[in-house]
Amino acid sequence: MKRKQIIVLGLVLVIIAVGILQYNYGGVGESAKVNGLDGLSLAQGTDLEDVPGAAVYVNNGDKTDEALAQAQQKPTGFFSEARLERDKARSKEKEELKAIAEGNEQAVAASVNLTSSEAQEQLVAVIRRCEAESTIETLIKQRGFEDALVYMSDTGNVDVMVKASSLSAQDVAKISDIVLRHSEATMENITVKNVN
Repeated sequence: MKRKQIIVLGLVLVIIAVGILQYNYGGVGESAKVNGLDGLSLAQGTDLEDVPGAAVYVNNGDKTDEALAQAQQKPTGFFSEARLERDKARSKEKEELKAIAEGNEQAVAASVNLTSSEAQEQLVAVIRRCEAESTIETLIKQRGFEDALVYMSDTGNVDVMVKASSLSAQDVAKISDIVLRHSEATMENITVKNVN
């Protein structure tokens, strides 16, 4: 038992020492001078990113989390493109409902039929659908399918598309079970299709 405590204490001390060194020696920018690494010289034209073990800090500047997420999501194929389009539409819907819920005059004027509390309820419902879609897609992939795409409508219908050459009745039953456990859909409102 004492040996584990000593190891944990040692790791904590190393982390503290690294933090102190980071604080004392700048903390922003490259971890070493371009003309040398603590006595080791770099060949001219060598970038620190090419040096094994060299720590290079990246400053993302003014990019927001959404811009970074969009830059990282490069649609390649049907499932990626459809997921990206679905997420864009849901983001727009969330923004509009949030504006109405917060009492934005322009949004309220554009949507006369919704009150602030109704918009809040719909916003919560959209967020829950997004989370359920993501969860269902992840669980389907864990069952051995290459990719999956789930659309949940506000009327309770769920469309599931799975990347597979064909689906057996057992595969459809597994997928339907996942949907039933993670949504409020009924069996007759679930549609499962395969897409190559």
